[in-house]
Amino acid sequence: MKKLILATALLLPLSTMSMTLDKSRLYMGGSYSNIDYQQQGVTFDLSTVSVVGGYRVNRFVALEGRLGRGQSKGNFAGAVFEVDRYVSANIVGTYPLGDENLRLYGSLGYNDLEITAQGAGIRVSESGDSAAYGLGISYVVGPLEYRIGYENFYDKDNVKADGYTITVNYTF
Repeated sequence: MKKLILATALLLPLSTMSMTLDKSRLYMGGSYSNIDYQQQGVTFDLSTVSVVGGYRVNRFVALEGRLGRGQSKGNFAGAVFEVDRYVSANIVGTYPLGDENLRLYGSLGYNDLEITAQGAGIRVSESGDSAAYGLGISYVVGPLEYRIGYENFYDKDNVKADGYTITVNYTF
């Protein structure tokens, strides 16, 4: 977390120098994530639906947060797994590809994920935080931005959660 704060403190002043600010800086939207969860040889799929909110520092850098919940449940050996909570804070960088509407994006940030397993009358909940990153493309049409990309949600202590995310944002 300290590294994320330090990176933010270093990048923000540099990102605002010699770059023009967009007129519309606030955006809000939603995302769907399909997550491949792996722990000690056990693998199953989960999904989340999240609310997205962000602030564009300039046309290349945004600060973004997400708050989500599980959408589907994974099954393994009679136990049912689901995401109870997904919280994320990211720096999102974009770079135009050709025209201004098609963009490459990358994200770097921090995620907190809580997963519950339930089976045979026992319920266990576990949460953890980890550095997170992603890479994908976005396309802008008027005030709407459509994104699709790969994201690493969690990678720590022999647990890995990664997959793809589809996001639609509306810029105010």
